Amino acid sequence: MDDIPACADLAESRSWPREESKWEFLLTYGEGWGLFDEHGLVGTTIVTRYPELASVSMVLVAERAARQGHARRLVSHVLDTGVSTLFATPMGRPLYERLGFHAVGFTDIHAGTFTGPAAGVSHLATAADLDDLVALDTKVTGLTRPYLWESLLRMGTVRISGHGVAGTWQVREGRKLIGPVIADSPADACALIADCAAGDPSVRVDVHDPEIIAFVRENGLESWGEATWMVRGAEHLPGDRTRYRAPLLQALG
Repeated sequence: MDDIPACADLAESRSWPREESKWEFLLTYGEGWGLFDEHGLVGTTIVTRYPELASVSMVLVAERAARQGHARRLVSHVLDTGVSTLFATPMGRPLYERLGFHAVGFTDIHAGTFTGPAAGVSHLATAADLDDLVALDTKVTGLTRPYLWESLLRMGTVRISGHGVAGTWQVREGRKLIGPVIADSPADACALIADCAAGDPSVRVDVHDPEIIAFVRENGLESWGEATWMVRGAEHLPGDRTRYRAPLLQALG
């Protein structure tokens, strides 16, 4: 945890948000690896391991050390013989393809002030809902990660409707992250997103359904660009992904 300020500095130097609270969360539940030179931290990656697969994230290399093979060394170090997944920027995708990853989808990052009203279709979850939330998440994502929902119920919120669930996390830097969003249809997801986002000055949600993309843009959010969802060691991601509308963090799969 002592390296979090240096990680945030590195992220900022590469035009990523600092998001120290995000680094702290990921390093609490995942493994962080770094490369250092005489000036300090020059490269990072984090891997979050589930029984079913490993999710690789936060692959960053300082400008002074770019194009020296450091990103490949970092990612290769955390890969094993099992299934791995990650989200790739356009710059990083060729490297991951050389390491054996292939594309299975994409997400479009949206952020800003949500200008629409709440849909009024959901209510707040409580600790009594934890087992049901974990069971639904495992069925849809194929991942065993009860800590995610325990954390959201403790430090964020979870909203439940008759057709899905959505989590939110207000990071210390002021932005509300929306996800995971699990919903029977894109329309159900839009209603949940509206209930989570209405009245908040700064939100982020990463979505891929065309209907949801159109909805969030119509309600004030702007695209920050796309990331390609990739997997290695399997043809597809596990679970019933047709109902997985948005992750909380790309880093968590």
